[in-house]
Amino acid sequence: MRAPALLAFAVAAATIPLASAFASFAGANNYYAYALPSNERSALLQSMNAAGMKVLRTFVNGVGTGQKNSSNIAVNDLEPTTIRQYDDTILNKIDQLMVEAHAWNIKLLICIYDKNVLAARGPYKTKYTESGFYTSAAALDDYNQRITHMLNTHKNALLNNQPWSFLGAYIFGYSVMNEPMINQGAGFFTQHLDWVCKVAAQIRANVGDKNQLIFTGGNSAGTSVQSFFFSSSCPAIDVVEIHDYTDGYDSYMQNAINQAKASGKKLIVGEWGSLVGSGRTANLQSNMQKINGWGIPWLYWEFITNPDPHQGEDYE
Repeated sequence: MRAPALLAFAVAAATIPLASAFASFAGANNYYAYALPSNERSALLQSMNAAGMKVLRTFVNGVGTGQKNSSNIAVNDLEPTTIRQYDDTILNKIDQLMVEAHAWNIKLLICIYDKNVLAARGPYKTKYTESGFYTSAAALDDYNQRITHMLNTHKNALLNNQPWSFLGAYIFGYSVMNEPMINQGAGFFTQHLDWVCKVAAQIRANVGDKNQLIFTGGNSAGTSVQSFFFSSSCPAIDVVEIHDYTDGYDSYMQNAINQAKASGKKLIVGEWGSLVGSGRTANLQSNMQKINGWGIPWLYWEFITNPDPHQGEDYE
């Protein structure tokens, strides 16, 4: 977990009042927060609250034990082995997380699924293949049923058995998926943007509360920003979500802001991070000042509750 002083600096910068395509705020990602021990969830949320952070982004996908060397337990995916056969254990755990987060004045941004899980395992990959998942009408229908189960069939027993679609006080919104089609490359993505819009439409069909926003899920830097998402052909998308680890904002952000303002839609930097190393502090400050200068909200990747294990692309 980042030191509270750094979090406080981040949020102080993020709350500069500016005219923008979205009222600015800051938050964080932790894709397995629901699987952490209760004391670690509390520590994560308490630190976020102390820093003034407002949103925690997490994913509905199963995880094994020891993510990022944490003490998290293993949790099955919603559809562990067979499509349309649901194990609500993960939803029950997110129910608990949203109640705890609410107590710290934090809402959840929930990703319906994750491209890394789709690439690695699970019934969707088995039945459709990773690329086929995005092109098959049957796959889209199966995914739509997952969405309906998640948002309306499932009920939060901690909140008077209300479905997630009624819980706007706890849920900020939903990403259609974490980084859909990023593994297939920009060309594939731009040829299948309608998949994002169709999934968004299914989410909106299940969630009448317009205070629960629908996000594109992000892609690689400027590829995240597609004019189609701002158009009348994609009406269910509320927020175009940007993921950028390249620091390349100058090449596309002003154009994105112009399109967001013209369309009445919003922007968020849903993932960004600074690599561990001697230049990290300067890079963090530079990126925060730049994003805040545009008045765009952002969610850092990634806040964890144990010492940084320095795995892979090391942004924790």
